[in-house]
Amino acid sequence: MRTTFAALVAVITLAAGLSAQQKKPATNVTGTWNMGLQGGHVIPVALTLEQDGTKVKGVILLPSQRVGERVEVPLTGEIVDAALSLSGTVENAAEPTTIEIAGTVLDDGSMEGTITSPHGKMPWTAERLKERK
Repeated sequence: MRTTFAALVAVITLAAGLSAQQKKPATNVTGTWNMGLQGGHVIPVALTLEQDGTKVKGVILLPSQRVGERVEVPLTGEIVDAALSLSGTVENAAEPTTIEIAGTVLDDGSMEGTITSPHGKMPWTAERLKERK
């Protein structure tokens, strides 16, 4: 009888734990991010994202070959758990140029990862821009 009761308590505890895990709020990356590409120095980049379920779309503003100019690259991708993956094509580039971004949302709400382009792979970090009050 005690064994049956103990087994029943264990099953209820396990079910409650699984239920709590399933109700964990989804990671949300919607917003404007201050991104820092880590090259020979930190390159500041703006990243704006919109999330709908696991689908993510947005825009990254990358420096161009002309001093002071930025190239707007539309991005699409997804977020699964805390893993973000995005890609986009630079329009009007001399040669087809694809940008791929892989990252993770950290416990403190910031992000980090790598960006891959024809120029190679660079690490990055990002913090969400706080809304003004």
